[in-house]
Amino acid sequence: SECRVFDCCPIALTLLLVLCVIPYTDAQTEKEFIKKHIRPLLNCNETMKEINGRGNCKYINTFILDEISNVRQVCMGDKFHHNNSQCYQSRKKFNIIECKVLNSSSPSCIYNRVNANKPIKITCDESNKPVHFGC
Repeated sequence: SECRVFDCCPIALTLLLVLCVIPYTDAQTEKEFIKKHIRPLLNCNETMKEINGRGNCKYINTFILDEISNVRQVCMGDKFHHNNSQCYQSRKKFNIIECKVLNSSSPSCIYNRVNANKPIKITCDESNKPVHFGC
């Protein structure tokens, strides 16, 4: 007789259903968010070495030049209407640095630093702590 995958493996069906129900998220902890996005004035090439790890050149990373306590306040504000219901946009402008890759030939990734002053969008967890830059 013919054996179909889901007839033979009820565990596979269960796993598939669970994966379909759990929404994809690029969530991380607040500690990881701080490491990746809260920095003082910086040199993009040096700082991105820490962010990238080995053998990787992240295309862009944004750093917020402010205290985490001020960034947490964004999570208490108005939600930004987006697919992600935990997305918030700041009312105030933050000083930020965007490090954009110019040369992605690993291991010596070269970045361009772009300074800006604008509102930020962040994803916050259920405890109103920032966990992801952007939405």
